[in-house]
Amino acid sequence: MQLIDRYELTLPGHMRLVDARSALNYLERFIQSIDGPVDSELLEEKMEPLVEALNDAADDARPVSGDEAFQLKACQWGYIALSPKERSMVHLIRCCNEEGKEDIMRLITETQRCKPQPEPR
Repeated sequence: MQLIDRYELTLPGHMRLVDARSALNYLERFIQSIDGPVDSELLEEKMEPLVEALNDAADDARPVSGDEAFQLKACQWGYIALSPKERSMVHLIRCCNEEGKEDIMRLITETQRCKPQPEPR
């Protein structure tokens, strides 16, 4: 069984999460403004946009394994994505001599140049 490292959302799915957050804020303000018992039908009506947005976002979420994520990034950066067995074999071959080690360091440097760096906090 493959382990799921993370989930990916499309841009529309992400926007639905933003919609859900807005609906939650609206619902929070509505509840805070009421002095007394809340009519269940009215509360259900106010919760509907939040529930719809969360359901849409959940339907859009796609589980991704670490290997799939690596393959996707490799393709985006213009590399040929190898199978795990091929990667380990190439790594063993390259580590056998000095030229291979230099090649690995060059690829690491190039990858770091292509990879978006996180913003410093």
